[in-house]
Amino acid sequence: MVSRLTQFLNRLPLKTVLTIPFVIQVVGAVGVVGYLSFKNGQAAVNDLAFQLRSELTGRILQQIQATVEHPYVINQINANSLIQGDIDVSTGRGEYQLWQQAQVFPSTNLIYCATEEDGAFLGVGRFGEINGDNLQIQVANQTTDRYFHYYDADSSGNRSFLRSKGNDQYDPRVRPWYKAAQLKQTATWSDVYLDFDTLRPTITANTPVYSSLDGRFLGVCSTDIILSKELNDFLGGLEISQSGIAFIIEPSGLLLATSTKETITSGKGKNTQLISANESSNALIQGATQFLKTTYESLDSVESAQHNFFLDGKRQFLQVVRFKDQRGLDWIVVLVVPENDFMERIHYNTQITFLLCIAALFVTIFIGLFITQWLTKPLLQLSATAKDIAKGEWQEVTELKRSDAIGDLSRSFSTMTHQLKESFTTLEKRVEERTLEIIQLNQELRGLANIDGLTQTANRRYFDHYLDQEWHRHARERQPLTLMLCDVDHFKGYNDTYGHLAGDRCLQQVAKVLTQNIRRPTDLVARYGGEEFAIVLSGTNTHRGIDLAQKISQTLREVQITHSASEKKHVTVSIGIATVIPNSQSDPHVLVASTDQALYAAKAEGRDCYCVASDPISNESD
Repeated sequence: MVSRLTQFLNRLPLKTVLTIPFVIQVVGAVGVVGYLSFKNGQAAVNDLAFQLRSELTGRILQQIQATVEHPYVINQINANSLIQGDIDVSTGRGEYQLWQQAQVFPSTNLIYCATEEDGAFLGVGRFGEINGDNLQIQVANQTTDRYFHYYDADSSGNRSFLRSKGNDQYDPRVRPWYKAAQLKQTATWSDVYLDFDTLRPTITANTPVYSSLDGRFLGVCSTDIILSKELNDFLGGLEISQSGIAFIIEPSGLLLATSTKETITSGKGKNTQLISANESSNALIQGATQFLKTTYESLDSVESAQHNFFLDGKRQFLQVVRFKDQRGLDWIVVLVVPENDFMERIHYNTQITFLLCIAALFVTIFIGLFITQWLTKPLLQLSATAKDIAKGEWQEVTELKRSDAIGDLSRSFSTMTHQLKESFTTLEKRVEERTLEIIQLNQELRGLANIDGLTQTANRRYFDHYLDQEWHRHARERQPLTLMLCDVDHFKGYNDTYGHLAGDRCLQQVAKVLTQNIRRPTDLVARYGGEEFAIVLSGTNTHRGIDLAQKISQTLREVQITHSASEKKHVTVSIGIATVIPNSQSDPHVLVASTDQALYAAKAEGRDCYCVASDPISNESD
């Protein structure tokens, strides 16, 4: 019977064979869709989920706003007291005010001020576990020889017992939190870090203090807050849904707070560190984070929005809110509510309905599977052969003994395979020949584009490209970059005396001297123009530039290139040197201009010498 059915189908057009099961399946699908139309309740669930997410994220943002505003209120009060003299950090007076603030705001870990004049430090902080009574007064000033003294505080907030002393001298003026506030000249946040004692995520609010009389910089007042004290407890207390969660992450992916009970750190002791959201033990946190990374180019480009995504085949309602403040804080608040928390009963009814429909669709599925197998088997064989050919594995194609469109396809495919193999072999040879020619041309062009033909040093075009590249790299790494401009003294007189051909040989000898004195592969010698050469010294301070200038001058004296038109009777060079630490607000042209001024100064001082730029763009680091 099966054989007769197969022969019958072989005589039918492929269009007819495909139409019959398609019609059967469509009729069955329409019936199922109509039978399951009661699922209109899902729309109401979506509206409920939308309202719930909006309300909860609004409450979370209110809590975050309150949490991050408290430290700056404390800082402003302490800054006013420091200006008015109520807090005297140099003598350690005024700790009662800091102690009282620590009592009122239990989420604070350390409240402190430091002064610019003498580098004194005064603070009140917690040690050990977080609680309202475990406070210490911390003092480091000239009276303590800049060593930390840790005092217990009595019930009135005054010093009582000297519990311990620090082992190292401490100057707050060199600390990152102090320098950041001084540099930005406005209130700013630190990065999130783990507190040394509690190993919990902590962030510092820094406020610079200026005199109300003359605007003089007096110091910095700061407050450390432990995020888990405020945010973890708040998120954990939210009534989201049966299995819904909320968490907060940085654009870098670090997990700052979560409504779950899991720990957000890994490691022990000094090796403790915050985990990223991808490393969370909670599947919802991992899934939501991965969805955001897939939806956006990166977490840094995430915007406030509502989304739906699937985790393990289950739909999840997600709302993400970007929280930013004017002091540089940038967090991502994520709320995830599983659809099953609302749809469990509806899904149960859907499963019952689905089971009832299986019997009605059984015949349709059986017929569909049989016809699909009959149609797809030869097509899959042709597909497998095509894939092998695409991989370069040429093989003979078996022609099917069928009179329908599939048989015609197999015969056409066999003919095409033979023709394609012959064409591919010919094309492969031609491509190989052209590729070798292009490689040789590219090598020649690369040399012509970057090398000065006379001196065989880098040309001006490559110098501009390399200096711009090193400028941006040093700006990221905050490393010094040194530029030297070398000008051959009285070169016009040399040309007039010995001729231009001799002048060319002179430039070649000078270029050789410069190149011989450059040792590191990251340094560059380039012909800047005419008789001028430029030297780029990566990660180099002024002292090394001076040493190199002296070596170049000494080498030229030893080489003794005769120059009768010069006072020295041999070829010399004048050298300008400038060193900067690049930043993103300026560009390399400023460094070139500064070096050029130094070169003119060297010429003005009599030539055969070097001068260092007297007005560097940024502070040089040794």
